[in-house]
Amino acid sequence: MHGDRVLAEPAARRLAEALGTRFGCEPRLVRRPDELADVVADLRTFPLFAEGKIVIVVESGLFADRAAAGTLFDDVRAQLPWSGTAEELQGKARDAALRLLQILRLFDLDAATLGAERALAGLPAAVFAGKSGRAGKAKDADETRAALQPLLAAAVAAGLRGLGEGDASLVADLMRDGLPECHALILVESALADGHPLLEPLARRDALVAAGEVTAEKGKFGGLGSLAAELEGETGVAIDRPALEALARRTLKGEDRRRGGQEGAIEADSTARFAGEYRKLAALAGAGGRIGLAHVNENVEDRGEEDVWGILDAISAGKGAAALAKLTRRIAGAEDPVLERLSFFGLLAALCRRIVAVRGAAALTGLPLTERNYGNFDKRYFQKLVGPLPGIESNPLKGSWSAYPLFKASQAAARLPLSAIERLPDLVLETERRLKGDSGEPDAALANLVLALANPG
Repeated sequence: MHGDRVLAEPAARRLAEALGTRFGCEPRLVRRPDELADVVADLRTFPLFAEGKIVIVVESGLFADRAAAGTLFDDVRAQLPWSGTAEELQGKARDAALRLLQILRLFDLDAATLGAERALAGLPAAVFAGKSGRAGKAKDADETRAALQPLLAAAVAAGLRGLGEGDASLVADLMRDGLPECHALILVESALADGHPLLEPLARRDALVAAGEVTAEKGKFGGLGSLAAELEGETGVAIDRPALEALARRTLKGEDRRRGGQEGAIEADSTARFAGEYRKLAALAGAGGRIGLAHVNENVEDRGEEDVWGILDAISAGKGAAALAKLTRRIAGAEDPVLERLSFFGLLAALCRRIVAVRGAAALTGLPLTERNYGNFDKRYFQKLVGPLPGIESNPLKGSWSAYPLFKASQAAARLPLSAIERLPDLVLETERRLKGDSGEPDAALANLVLALANPG
C-alpha cells in the first residue's frame, strides 16, 4: 500500500482484517521497524496458538533508494539540532536516527565501522537538500554534517540499524519463495522511489496498491473526496463540501520546496492534522450528524497555508487590505517566519523589478499598458516588450520572464503613478535592510512595501 498515510494505513488495516478472518488470526502492527529481517524471520515460522500470522509494517523505508535519500532526510532535518546520549535517544529523535542510518546504508556507508564523522562525509551534499536533490553549498552541507554527528553517534552507541539493500533482497526472496500458508506481510509506504527493483514484480502480482494522495495546486486541493470518504466511513459522520474545503485550508500545508519538497505535494503531518480535526468535529456533531462550515470556523484553529500567488495577485490588483490579510496568514502559518518573510520579499522584489522594467519598455516603445485580456497581451504586446528597445543595448526583459508574469506586472504598472514606480528601487533596498536587521519590526517593513505597490499615496 502506498500513498498518503491517512488513506494507505486504513486500507492496509481493512485488508489485514479480511485476511485475519480467513486465516483465523489477529493482525499485528509494526511502525518504523529498526530491522525488517526480524519481522520476516518471525513470519517464516508457524504460530503455536493460531492458524496464521499477518503483519502490517508502516513506513519501513524499504522502497527508498539513492534517489529517495533526500525524502528520508526531511524527517531527519526536523529533529535538528539534537544532542544527547544513546539512552536519551527516544521518540521522534530515535525515528530520525533510524532514517539517518537508512540513508547511510543506501550509500553503503557503515557508521559503526567508519565512525560518525567519516560516514557522514561520504554522503553527497544533494542529500541534505531534501526531496529536490539539488546540490547545496558545500559550506551548508558541512554544517549539516556537523549537526548530525551527535545524533548518529548516539544511534551507533544504541546499536540501532537502518534498512538497506539487504532488506530489499529479503522481500524479493519472499516474493519468489513465498511464505507459509496463512501468513502475510503488508507494507505501508509513503516514499516510493521510481524505478525501485521491487515495484515491477509487485505490480505483476497485483500486489502494488495506490491508496491515493492529497495534492495542492494554485491554492486548490486534490484528493479531498477520498480523504473525506475514508474519515466518514471511520466516524459515521459526513461533512458538507464548504466545510471540507474550509477544513483543508485551515490544516493542510504544501511541502516546502525551499527544503526539498515536491511541487504539489502535501506534508504528511498536515494530513494527519486534518484527520485529527475531522474526528474531533465528528464527535461534536454526534452520530448521524453532519459537519458544517460553522463547526469548522468555531472549532478549528487556522494553521493552513495561504497561496503566495494569491497575495501577489491581490497586490497587482491594488487590493492592499486583502493582500496584507493574506500575507499575515501565510507568515503566521509558517514553521520559520523569518525565512518566510525573506522568501516572500524575494518574490515581491522580483515583481518590483518587472514593474519598473515593463513601465520603461512601454515608454520607449510607445505601447499602452491598458490591456486587461491576457490572450491579447500575449499576442500583441509581449514580443514588443521583450524585443529591441531604442537606445538600450540589451533589453532586461528579454529571456527573463514569460508572458504571464509580465502581463501581471503591466497591470500593476498601469495602475501605479510614475512617481511611485521611480521610487520602487530605493524602497526595495530600504525594505531589505529593515528585514535583515535595521528594524525591530520586520512585518511593518514588509507591509510598507506591499501598500506602496497596492495602494500608493
